[in-house]
Amino acid sequence: MHTKKFDTIIKGGTIVDGTRFPRFRGDIGIVGDEIVEIGNLAGREADTTIDAAGMIVAPGHVDLHTHYDAQIFWDPYCSNSGENGVTTVVTGNCGFGFAPCKPEDRERSMLMMENTEQVPIKQLKLALPWTWETYPEWLDALRAVPKGINLLMFLPVNPLLIYVMGLEAAKSRRPTGEELAEMKRLIHEAMDAGACGIGMSYVGHANSHTDYDGTPMPSDTMHKEDATALASVLGERDEGFIQLLPQLGMTKDFELAELMAAASGRPIVVNVIAPSTMMPDFHLPQLEWLDEMRAKGHQIFGQGFLHRAWSEFNLLEVNINDHIPTWRRLSAVPTVAEKLALIADPAFRKEMIETYDPMQTATGSGPLELIKVSVVKGFPDLEHYVGQTLGEIATAEGKHVVEAMFDISIATEGTADFRTIAPSGDDATLMATALNHPLVLAGTSDGGAHSKFYIGGHWPTEHISWLHRESGVISLEDLHAKMSMDPARVAGIPDRGGLRPGMKADIIIYDYDELRVADGPYELKYDLPGGDWRRYRQSFGYKFILVNGVVTHKDGQSTGAHPGGFVQVTQNRPELRVPVAAE
Repeated sequence: MHTKKFDTIIKGGTIVDGTRFPRFRGDIGIVGDEIVEIGNLAGREADTTIDAAGMIVAPGHVDLHTHYDAQIFWDPYCSNSGENGVTTVVTGNCGFGFAPCKPEDRERSMLMMENTEQVPIKQLKLALPWTWETYPEWLDALRAVPKGINLLMFLPVNPLLIYVMGLEAAKSRRPTGEELAEMKRLIHEAMDAGACGIGMSYVGHANSHTDYDGTPMPSDTMHKEDATALASVLGERDEGFIQLLPQLGMTKDFELAELMAAASGRPIVVNVIAPSTMMPDFHLPQLEWLDEMRAKGHQIFGQGFLHRAWSEFNLLEVNINDHIPTWRRLSAVPTVAEKLALIADPAFRKEMIETYDPMQTATGSGPLELIKVSVVKGFPDLEHYVGQTLGEIATAEGKHVVEAMFDISIATEGTADFRTIAPSGDDATLMATALNHPLVLAGTSDGGAHSKFYIGGHWPTEHISWLHRESGVISLEDLHAKMSMDPARVAGIPDRGGLRPGMKADIIIYDYDELRVADGPYELKYDLPGGDWRRYRQSFGYKFILVNGVVTHKDGQSTGAHPGGFVQVTQNRPELRVPVAAE
């Protein structure tokens, strides 16, 4: 028993500890950043006592799929993840990032991130200090920045390929033996410095993660043998894990995941398992494949995208369909007047109509016919459109669905917002077919990306309120394990994700009945670099959020504390960095 005074006691809450153990009432004693005792701590002394009577006390959520690579430089809480009980995030996903990067490639690197993850370059230019070139220097910058959340970082494969080979070569040929050896050396160097593994996409030419010029990113078309060689570095070290995006829409190739798992022997997190009411059987072969891989002895997990996620967008900003050349032309037009002139131009309209393909928009907005008019603020004569789909409007007015969208945009001076359907619909039972699979992880906020039309850090709040409390498709004990302990174990951080003595004090305290996410149109928050805006959904019901034993949020408001840290799951093994002879 701990005999000294605690820094904090969390008293009288119902503890759901993340291990799937049945909930129980008890107290939690914290010293520093660590849980030291759980039980009846009545009469014990503490500097701070938090009354959790009537509340659920659970481990902070762990999100393995975010893009907070840039946002962490201006937002220590990684909103909207931090206020939704997420206490640990992993960045560098999908192979996109800012290191390693030579000075002459910085602008191009930011343009890539703008197009692949829709983080506007105007924000990046204002916020990124660019005090690094190498990956270890990048991690030094991340360690130095104040954090209200814990951070792990993949080495993204695309910057690695470009750094060693140059942009054009990385896209047009295989690496030489010397280049491949240098990339492997740099992976060792990065993991010595603290990278948790490598992240990459592999979705060929037909995908929405295109580069600034519309061509695939280097990793999307790299040779499987070369990708497998990079994965083998983790096997040499026997540490770290891999994130792989081998599917977007109908494009998929799962062979590489198996090859990389065999070469590394390490966990592979495959994106994304996203059940859709439009194709309710589409994800079932993915689940069968996960079972087959486990039967072969591979540690492959599917990353779930299981919350009710929609996008709202207009035609004035970074666009939801920028992977399609005609849409990208619209985004590239610099002024509002020029954008409105372009969508009014008969030649451009004709081209958009002739090239419109709902299958192409499937990985962006989805079919235009199903998109609803969400907001026409300031134009009362157009309010009758709100809630109608573009398909309904086009039919009623006898025009093509592209014309319907463009006409409403022109009539509202470009400010009309359009809302996509949520792939999950309101079908909790369908989501449960994936969520309750033992090899599917909860998560995928995509946090830090797409903020002009989407935000997803609220996923754990909706999982609790929708998939458990309202629908009952998963127990609270299983759900908290899915959102904390399971991803923490995959990431190699066994001291987080649960509430047990000796574990880090990443803790959420919430009102079970009040926990929810706001519905309706997104809010706009003007808190990005240069006063730029993002879309936002407010959450309710979190009473306290603690990171490393310190309260970061109370009653939904940040406290200004920055107790988060950079989490390293690897060891420094410089002997492995010796270049191997080129084959």
